[in-house]
Amino acid sequence: MVDEFAQVQSELNGPGTRGWWVKLDDLTDEQVQALEAAGRDRSISHRAISIVLERWGVEVSPMQVGHWRRNILKAGR
Repeated sequence: MVDEFAQVQSELNGPGTRGWWVKLDDLTDEQVQALEAAGRDRSISHRAISIVLERWGVEVSPMQVGHWRRNILKAGR
């Protein structure tokens, strides 16, 4: 049975799942810079960021935004 899990893992694109933040090819450089600035600004909520991203065509939940801020941007540390 373990071989089946190992086989499926080897068919994936590597360990873990790529995050939404690495799939922002449709955003302009200006949008990416604005997103990163908003991510570092504590006065802007996860929800506000997710709403703007949705307007830009990126489906992401406030919880996913929080994960990105804490673990990718290292915001608030």
